[in-house]
Amino acid sequence: MPGFASHLPKIIVASALLLAACGQENRYVAPPPPRVTVAVPSQQPVTRYLEATGNTAAVNSADLVARVSGFIQEINYQDGALVKKGTLLFTIEPEPYQVKLDQAKAAEEGARSSLKQAQAAFERQAELVGRQAATQANYDQALATRDSSQSSLTQAEINTRLAALNLEYAHVTGPV
Repeated sequence: MPGFASHLPKIIVASALLLAACGQENRYVAPPPPRVTVAVPSQQPVTRYLEATGNTAAVNSADLVARVSGFIQEINYQDGALVKKGTLLFTIEPEPYQVKLDQAKAAEEGARSSLKQAQAAFERQAELVGRQAATQANYDQALATRDSSQSSLTQAEINTRLAALNLEYAHVTGPV
């Protein structure tokens, strides 16, 4: 290593010069204070509110099911609108139900007339049997006819109420 020994004095001198040049003392310098902005306070009304997550549900809800069949003739509400009890929502074609009601009323009047006639025949037969001018068989037949007519009238009245109810069901209203 003859080359290294000849360079050794030069390396020592260069190192000494470098160490001599680092003579400044290394000390801590504090950073400058942060800038602070200041706002003038103001007085104003504040609305309080609360943010929360959750679900909502209607107070009242109802599933609408038509009680009679038919085509919808008219829709009287908007989806999502508030509906009060009794508000007409939609109308199912009412004409067939009106016709059935008219038929039932006519059948009821016919049954009422038949009962009136059967009642008069029964009263005649009762009077004739009381005077022994008619047979018991005729009296029994008049009694059966009167009772049958009464039954037919009751059935006709029920049919009229049912037809009126179906006509009413053709107008669907808000239940709640």
